[in-house]
Amino acid sequence: MIITSFISCKKTQDQVEKEQLINAINQTQINENYRWIVVLPGLGCHGCIQEGEAFMRDHIKDNDILFVLTKISSLKILQQKIGMKITEQANVYIDKKDIFSISTDNGIYPCIIKMEEGKVSTHEFQSPKNGSAFAKLNSLIAVK
Repeated sequence: MIITSFISCKKTQDQVEKEQLINAINQTQINENYRWIVVLPGLGCHGCIQEGEAFMRDHIKDNDILFVLTKISSLKILQQKIGMKITEQANVYIDKKDIFSISTDNGIYPCIIKMEEGKVSTHEFQSPKNGSAFAKLNSLIAVK
């Protein structure tokens, strides 16, 4: 009986991630008007991060999306890859304290957070297991 209750209290990976994202958003006092938050880690799955950077380049002017850059080793190199001054964009948050760093295995992948009424609704990662996360977001944005 004790073993069963211990197992049922353990949080799932998804719950841990959502809790960490909520805490990060609360800590940074992000504007509640964003519909989407895209967290781009500077270190991790190279191909997945490249897709996130391409998405950022294509949607940097969309004020419904906040781009959070975490674990960035060189802002200058990232700006060269994207072809614009990131620091001049109102919807880019540079996470110098790695507040948005996720402690699960998914922490190496870009994370897409859907916001509803200023709260985290859902989140998913662009990863080898989920290679269509940015494509799905593109289709949702197109419907606006």
